[in-house]
Amino acid sequence: MSDTILVQTDREKVRERPGMYIGDNDKLGLATIVREVIDNAIDEYDKYTDKTKPIDVILHSDNSVTVRDYGRGISPHESHSHPGQIEERLAYTRIGAGGKFTSLRGQNGNVFSAGMNGTGSSATNFMSSFFDVTIWTDGRIYHDRFENGGEPVVKLVNGQLPSKPQHGELQTGTQVTFHADPTAMRTTKVDAGNLENYFRQQSYLHAGMRIRFMNERDGDEEFTDYYSENGLLDYMKELTVEDDEPVPLMFDPFIVHGDTTAEVMGNTVEMAANIAVAFSKNETSAAEAFTNGAYNSEGGMHLKGFYSGLLRLIRHYYTEFQSDIDSKYRKQIDLIKKVNHVDNVMTLLKTRDLMHKTYVILDFKHNNPIMPQTKEILTSPEAKPAVDGIFYSNAMRYLDHHVGAIQDIIGYLIKSLFDKAKNEDANVKLNKRDAKLAVSTKLAAARNVGHGKGAELILVEGDSAAGTLKSNRDANFQAILPLRGKVLNVQKTTLTKALSNNEISTIFAVLGAGFGNNYNEENLQYDKVIICTDADTDGSHISVLLQTLFMKYLPGLLLNKHVYRIKTPLFVNTMKAKRGQKARDVYTYSDAEQDEFVSKHRAQIAEINRNKGLGELTKEQVIETILEPGSRHLSQIVVSDEDVANNLVDDLMGSNVQGRKRLFIENE
Repeated sequence: MSDTILVQTDREKVRERPGMYIGDNDKLGLATIVREVIDNAIDEYDKYTDKTKPIDVILHSDNSVTVRDYGRGISPHESHSHPGQIEERLAYTRIGAGGKFTSLRGQNGNVFSAGMNGTGSSATNFMSSFFDVTIWTDGRIYHDRFENGGEPVVKLVNGQLPSKPQHGELQTGTQVTFHADPTAMRTTKVDAGNLENYFRQQSYLHAGMRIRFMNERDGDEEFTDYYSENGLLDYMKELTVEDDEPVPLMFDPFIVHGDTTAEVMGNTVEMAANIAVAFSKNETSAAEAFTNGAYNSEGGMHLKGFYSGLLRLIRHYYTEFQSDIDSKYRKQIDLIKKVNHVDNVMTLLKTRDLMHKTYVILDFKHNNPIMPQTKEILTSPEAKPAVDGIFYSNAMRYLDHHVGAIQDIIGYLIKSLFDKAKNEDANVKLNKRDAKLAVSTKLAAARNVGHGKGAELILVEGDSAAGTLKSNRDANFQAILPLRGKVLNVQKTTLTKALSNNEISTIFAVLGAGFGNNYNEENLQYDKVIICTDADTDGSHISVLLQTLFMKYLPGLLLNKHVYRIKTPLFVNTMKAKRGQKARDVYTYSDAEQDEFVSKHRAQIAEINRNKGLGELTKEQVIETILEPGSRHLSQIVVSDEDVANNLVDDLMGSNVQGRKRLFIENE
């Protein structure tokens, strides 16, 4: 007999590993368990017999939440397939129990549902100190209650939930009141602002649906209504505002509708899309994506499908009006072709070139989507060609009436390609004499350099740390290049200005592979480019500036996985020496990691030093944490999607202030 293998209950699974089910046990997890119950109510709206009735949400003074819908009411009856079990209890206490699986969606009216896998409401119950349920159905009122993370406390009567008859006008629906359990959740204070934003989004996605919200905790005495008559067009009107002023648009926003199917592993997948689109006269943009009403903050395959469909459409219109466009932009097109060695300028166009002038709201439906429980991204591969086809086919019917504006958009794209071509014209070259001088005075070169030889170039912040690295490195394969000050932000400047920057021109010269369109991987002198900066805000900023430089002018470095970052220690803990042994250092890399280490090993620590910079590290510490491959913390910087990476860099480092604000708001 042995007890080395345990079998956890569903409750234990969620409470011990909340990251797998609700994201975490902090702010994200709390937002997830609240949203799961509201999502269930929104899914019921399509089944309302009286569409004028609302969905009511109340945030109480103790941070408990009540959600009331007027749908059919969750079944309070015994399950036919699971005799002796109440269906409501199955839904709220079993992972994998629900009415929204593929085989039941048509029958239960949930073909396109945010809830997919019978996890959400039960996870909410498991993470709550109490979870109280009232059901109105069949002319009766049923009641159930769970406490301490999902334990039922209501006794069944003859195997049924206790109930009483309704009086007056008969009602239907479900009401759930719950409070996050402070013994399982790090935070139990519900973010009312996030809820309000969520209600706005949902009202736009469900035109005519009314959500009523009362924030009793913060002093509300009446409900606030969230309602939209025109749905996505109202949403677009709100989205296309910058600094409290409407964005100037090429023409009025429009909506594309369509549906399609795909065969996936022998099953027919049903999909549909409502897409609201607007084109800005300025370089302003935004993208909001949803799957079955769930907000996908990181986008996904459906959003990629929209942009690929838009790119196909632009190329179609260029071909249709090519003679007129080529005549109008002859000078620009000639330079673009010359610099990029192409015959057709449209082959250079990337989806990211379109993103900077496009506002899109994508309300996508999928009867069996692949998303994490927190719903931040859609990964179903079939969504991309589906949305591409829906948009391309249906948008053409609308845009054929606005060919002048479409030609203006193509003109903008050509001018953008022209600016890049000017920036990368063969006449813009590295000053070899200045670069050679900079390399000879700054670089401590490695002996065995060249593509495929395993040499590494360490870009280190400051001369002080660089001196210690130079004297202790393995010169056979390690090169050291010190950086003085912050590297220029190349996202906001031209190649000519970038090359006039001493640090940038030196990096280009040392790497030896060229830049921009002239980048040649075979000439790369170092297989690893390692960013080594202080463990502070300035160090992080320098790292981002270097990654921006690589992304814009040396994307091959990132795409081919040559770039790394050293994780340098923030704290050095010198431990008390044991008899006959030398004292040893233990490194931590964040305040949180240090706090945890100190709490566990306080008695064994002789001294604690917080590093203000790499220059404070001793010779031994430099070797152990930066130079020695077996002991250093080296993280590879991986770019799997060039368009996504470029857009992120542009939002962070470019001139689109509103895009940067939106990025930080979404990640608060």
